[in-house]
Amino acid sequence: MSKEPVKVILWEENQKDFLKKFYDLQFTPRVGEEVYLKKEKWKVTRVEHDVEISEINVYMQLIKKVKQEKPSNS
Repeated sequence: MSKEPVKVILWEENQKDFLKKFYDLQFTPRVGEEVYLKKEKWKVTRVEHDVEISEINVYMQLIKKVKQEKPSNS
């Protein structure tokens, strides 16, 4: 019996375009987990499963980076 691959789509919260699509991921990120994607850290805000079309939508927010200033040599 063949299993249809599950599509996992990563979305930026409140945006229309997706960030990345995966097929048959080893794991699905959970709410509150941090994900490293596109050289940035994201935090998962919600996860929606659509069983009818074998799709999982993962919504994330970019974690704001705190810029560290280099000490100036004066």
